[in-house]
Amino acid sequence: MASADEFSKEMDQLRKEFTTLRHELGSLMTSVKDQAGKQGEKVVDLAQDTGKAVRNQTKAAGESVEKYIEERPLTSALVAFGSGFLIGMLLSNKR
Repeated sequence: MASADEFSKEMDQLRKEFTTLRHELGSLMTSVKDQAGKQGEKVVDLAQDTGKAVRNQTKAAGESVEKYIEERPLTSALVAFGSGFLIGMLLSNKR
C-alpha cells in the first residue's frame, strides 16, 4: 500500500501537470483565436475586393449597353419591343 508521503508526492505531481496543461490549453486557445481573427480579416478583404470587381464589371457592361443603344437606336427599340412581346406572351394566361 502506498504511504501518505507517496500519495502526497503523486498529488503534487498531478497538480503541477494539471497547471502546465491548463497554461498550454490557454496558449492554444489564444493561438486559435488569433488565427480565426486573421482568417476573418482575409475573408472580409476578399469579399470587398470581389464586390469592387463586380461593381466595375457591372459599370462596364452598363456603359457598353448604353453605347450600343446610342449607336443603334432603331435596332435597340425593336429588340426591346420583341423581348417585351415575347415575355408578355409567355406570362399571359391565355395560351
